[in-house]
Amino acid sequence: MRFHSTALRAEGGEPSEIVEVLGVPGLRGARLTRRERLILDFCRRAAGDAGAITDDDVAALKAEGLGDAEIVEMLETMSFTTAHTKLVDALAIEPDPWLEEGQPARPAPR
Repeated sequence: MRFHSTALRAEGGEPSEIVEVLGVPGLRGARLTRRERLILDFCRRAAGDAGAITDDDVAALKAEGLGDAEIVEMLETMSFTTAHTKLVDALAIEPDPWLEEGQPARPAPR
């Protein structure tokens, strides 16, 4: 999460936006659309216990206009992100210094 909150801050994000993105209260945030809240909730639940996802959960996504391909893409993205996070955590990889608050901006590409 440090990367995402640092990136949002670097793009001029307000502290309230960062709090909204970081926590479960963000799922109830006024800035997120119903569709966005539904997608986030679905992905969080699938990441925690994919077997608990029901046909009704999928039907709710489809009622918001998502097709099968979009749902699969959404789950692939969630799966990749979850796997990446677990890998980073298992290897205790620390973020680059520029991702920490108060550090200089990311170095320019060479």
